[in-house]
Amino acid sequence: MSKFSEKLAAFTERHPRLSAAAAVAENVFKKPVFRCQDCGQCVLSYNAFTCPMRCPKEIRNGPCGGTRPDGHCEVYPERHCIWWLINERSKKMGRQDKLKFYHSPVDRRFEHTSAWMNMFAGKILPLSMGKRLKEDPFAELRARRQRLAEEEDKEPAEAKK
Repeated sequence: MSKFSEKLAAFTERHPRLSAAAAVAENVFKKPVFRCQDCGQCVLSYNAFTCPMRCPKEIRNGPCGGTRPDGHCEVYPERHCIWWLINERSKKMGRQDKLKFYHSPVDRRFEHTSAWMNMFAGKILPLSMGKRLKEDPFAELRARRQRLAEEEDKEPAEAKK
């Protein structure tokens, strides 16, 4: 992301009503279209635009051991496992390479916040719109976090002067 997007996210975070408005605006689109579960750490672009948080166990990295042979969920046998759906959609879209990516566990601190603003602030991975996975999707996020940490370290030192 750019410096502008980081500043926009920081401005939004300082204004709770604006932050809430951003989350509502995001959910107006994502909930009906993708059945978003509002985790604040969107991985739709990695999972064939299917929200893995729809899994009753909220598993973000592939199916649990209870997926039935016919692809149905062990918790809700009347519906397909969300990871079966993700795999089928990935095949159709030519995006199966992206399913090899490991997502970090859900951070509940981001729940009910805007994933877009979290992405702009560098708190979560950016979108990955191509069919292939980059070599190291975390590289950009690590660099951004390092830069932000360095900036925070400079600010207290400058305030003491």
